[in-house]
Amino acid sequence: MTDSNTINTIIERKHATKTVLIGIYSGLVTLFVCLIGMVETFGARDIIGGIISMGHTMLIIIAVGSGAVAVKTLREDMSTPGSTINKPAFLVEIFVGVTTGLIVGATLSIFVFATQVVDMRSVLINVSPGLLEMLTLQQPASQVMMTITVLGSLLGGIGAAIFNINPRIRLPLVLGLTSVVSLGMLRDMLKIVLSREGWPSVLLNFLVKNQGLSIAGATTIFATTVALVIIWPHLPKIYDKTVRIIVTYVPKVLQFAVSITFTIALTMRVFWFIGISDKDLPILPSCQAADSSPNVDLAKCISILSNDVSTTSDLLGTNLATLVSTIITVSEILVGSLILLCFIFAIWNIRQNANLTDTKSTLEDPNNALLIIAKRNISAFFSVALLVSLPILLGVFPSEVLLNVGLYMLMGFGLNIVVGMAGLLDLGYVAFFAVGAYSTAILTSPRASIELGMSFWAALPIVVLVTGATGLLVGAPVLRMRGDYLAIVTLGFGEIARFLFLSDWFKPWLGGAQGIILIPPVSIGNVQLIGPHKLYYLIITGCLIALFISARLRGSRVGRAWMAMSEDEKVAETMGINTVYYKLLAFGLGAMIASISGAVFAAKLGTIFPHSFNVLVSITALSLLIVGGIGSLPGIIVGALVLVGLPELLREFTEYRLLIYGAILIFMMLSRPEGLIPRVRQTRELDDQELSQDAWLHDKNEANNGSSVTVT
Repeated sequence: MTDSNTINTIIERKHATKTVLIGIYSGLVTLFVCLIGMVETFGARDIIGGIISMGHTMLIIIAVGSGAVAVKTLREDMSTPGSTINKPAFLVEIFVGVTTGLIVGATLSIFVFATQVVDMRSVLINVSPGLLEMLTLQQPASQVMMTITVLGSLLGGIGAAIFNINPRIRLPLVLGLTSVVSLGMLRDMLKIVLSREGWPSVLLNFLVKNQGLSIAGATTIFATTVALVIIWPHLPKIYDKTVRIIVTYVPKVLQFAVSITFTIALTMRVFWFIGISDKDLPILPSCQAADSSPNVDLAKCISILSNDVSTTSDLLGTNLATLVSTIITVSEILVGSLILLCFIFAIWNIRQNANLTDTKSTLEDPNNALLIIAKRNISAFFSVALLVSLPILLGVFPSEVLLNVGLYMLMGFGLNIVVGMAGLLDLGYVAFFAVGAYSTAILTSPRASIELGMSFWAALPIVVLVTGATGLLVGAPVLRMRGDYLAIVTLGFGEIARFLFLSDWFKPWLGGAQGIILIPPVSIGNVQLIGPHKLYYLIITGCLIALFISARLRGSRVGRAWMAMSEDEKVAETMGINTVYYKLLAFGLGAMIASISGAVFAAKLGTIFPHSFNVLVSITALSLLIVGGIGSLPGIIVGALVLVGLPELLREFTEYRLLIYGAILIFMMLSRPEGLIPRVRQTRELDDQELSQDAWLHDKNEANNGSSVTVT
């Protein structure tokens, strides 16, 4: 009994110290984001117009987070082996949260008071009147200090109370608030997208008000998110049941007709968007006239088309815009009619076959091969349809963001072969990206030294081969290196490549600091892919090809050899794996994939300079692997969206990009080292490591506690 009491006393003292430290650290973080200007800069953007800004939201998150972290730490301490306290009382947890929040609020109050006594701006230039107005809520500083302290305590208590809410209620609430904050941050993007033709104007007016979301819009977003989170666990069952009904009760002829007409409609819309106009889109139940911008009735459009045919006596001689628009409108009307017909057939057949045993067994059999294939095909079909529809739905600027995400995603797939599969840490991956871009520029630009003037498609195979050979040249000298040594050497290769492109030695061929200009755009027939909304289709095709190659390699003999090398190279050699060959293969394939990204990058800009290929590109590509999960293909997609897409959407905060990267990486390494979407194997390995570490800590704590009891 004495031992248990002693252990509990040690735990209580230990956690009291931890609680104070968490509050102090959180207060210092609050001061830090104020002093570097983040709070004031973020305060220029409202989450909810006229009510709360992004800067205030950041301070609230820090205060609430301090209470949540303190309670989480308390619970972990209470689960220490030897402790008789199973779970801290609710009031104890609230007190811990209030204490940390009190320290945060007091720290901010002291800072506000100090700004009134001492002129800090001569040293700390971000301590501006605008920052003080935000912190004091435009009230006198002497009156607001107590308010700030009390608010900090309340927010810390809220953070502590979150842990005592039922998880089924807590998750929807947290995700609902997160969605409101996220869409409030992306208010400009919402305005750009919803202002496009085809979106109802009432939706924009309902969601967005002044500098942020409207109250009604924020409430709707919150309620919608909560509803989606609640029904999310049931969606797979609903989808499975829907597919089973379609396969069992809808005639295959109708299924085929819907898929064909939908494909025709979507293909024609993409063709219109790329080859005719990216602004004046046909909108049901109308179509686009030949020589006028507004949509006209379908009957008039068909009349115009028939007049053109009668005049030219040739369908291909008609106006292309009218022809394509008519096909789009007719096919989309057919899709809607066929879907309605499928619905009617399904209801009719369900009523007719309700008592048939064979039909019931087919509908309820989870291992029915036809149903499994149907679910896979339908998922793939709608995924591709969504991907090709994004530029049409979103517009030019969001397509620019998606294009940049795609460039890094493509590099991520290539780097994943080198780092995630083969286990070779490469920090100079930007060199292959640069070689791909410069090779494309040299082969296609009429202003290049050799003046070949090749088309993009003719140059692309040569670019891939040249960059693959460069990968072999880089990989050959580092065959015997691993770990930190390999990382430093490859980092050096990346910087050497940039300085070679910049040097005067190669200026006659590479252009030096002026780079290479007049790189022609990508062309498909008479259609030029100019603009991010058109190049998006090129980069997404490259990403899908790279994803397919990576997925096939992972389960192949080559992938297993890379896996063995990454685990233990000496054991792999003992098993007969030719490590030299497989290392060079990894470098070569990774370089080839990066070259495609570089080629699209060169065609996108039309001009390339050496300064575009700095080490930050390599760090970003590696960071998205870490955030998403090293070796995980879905993780690469998520990592690219988080690390590249979000900063692109918030371009006015570009100066804080590296700081945000660092914070995200530290958070991931501490809380989720396996990544957001890790491989199952990697998760298992990390769990085993954590279990072994926990066992070691358990033994050490028992030894320390035993010695302290003996001394007592």
